Amino acid sequence: MSHGHLPSYRYLLPALCAGLWLAVAPAFAQPASEGDLFQARIKEAATKLGKHSTLKRLSASDREKLTDFVVGNMLFVTLHELAHATIGEMGLPVLGRPEDAADSFAAVGLIRIGSTFTEHVLADAAKGWFLSDRRDRETDDMVAFYDEHGLDQQRAYQIVCFMVGSDDEKFKDLATETKLPKARQDTCAGDYSNAAFSWDLVLKPHVRPADQEPVKIDVVYGDAKGDLAIVADMMRSIGLLESIAQHTAEAFVWPKPFTLEAQSCGYPNARWDFQAHKLLVCYELAADFADLYREYGTTPMQVRALPAKKKRKTR
Repeated sequence: MSHGHLPSYRYLLPALCAGLWLAVAPAFAQPASEGDLFQARIKEAATKLGKHSTLKRLSASDREKLTDFVVGNMLFVTLHELAHATIGEMGLPVLGRPEDAADSFAAVGLIRIGSTFTEHVLADAAKGWFLSDRRDRETDDMVAFYDEHGLDQQRAYQIVCFMVGSDDEKFKDLATETKLPKARQDTCAGDYSNAAFSWDLVLKPHVRPADQEPVKIDVVYGDAKGDLAIVADMMRSIGLLESIAQHTAEAFVWPKPFTLEAQSCGYPNARWDFQAHKLLVCYELAADFADLYREYGTTPMQVRALPAKKKRKTR
């Protein structure tokens, strides 16, 4: 899943919050030329990450790729948690596992934008799950089959499948690279169309009319020490949470205000706290993505070949 530079985060993040409901609300426009500003931002963020004691050995190019990977995965995770907020605050029905629904919310929204940036975010998110699976196998970390989340490779393949289902020709190389079987590729269009239709259906009643005042969504960046301070500074400089907060508020009618907060948690995590009405993103999660890329992302992708599955009757 190799890719080059991405467009400016400042101008493309607003579109992310519009993407999921393109069928029911206008999308935000993207300014035409912001290449110079983008290059400066990515290089600045990469330089700050380079101050991390375990990242100094990476080349400037690899640090830029690492920055893309970290920001892309953090964005996907934040949109995943925003799905939990949307489901809980708006009382939306969920048929199936909530974690799968949250992944589809993020994936469909990013696919709907159709930009090079969002395609790379999705590719990085899938790559993140493939790398996580590889790390677990190499460190003998036991798989929790009872977990509420799908297995890492399952989550990676579902993102790939949504992409292939949206445009099999555009993403045929991605399907080949990730070894997605042809038989599964043929069913991906149904997965994508069902997910897009379902989200459109449940979100349409909650789209904010233009004449209605948007609910305030606060943004907080908590204190961070040591290496995490570099991560916090990077997130602030990119303005990740501010862009999501502003345009999420403008797009939907929310029943009450809530907060997007980045903080030091003591462990890698992100979650929607329904009691406190906060979407919490931990700096440790960004640091973990950086470590994951540093340890496994600079070598060619290793996706396990999947065994052929025998056909069996559906119960």
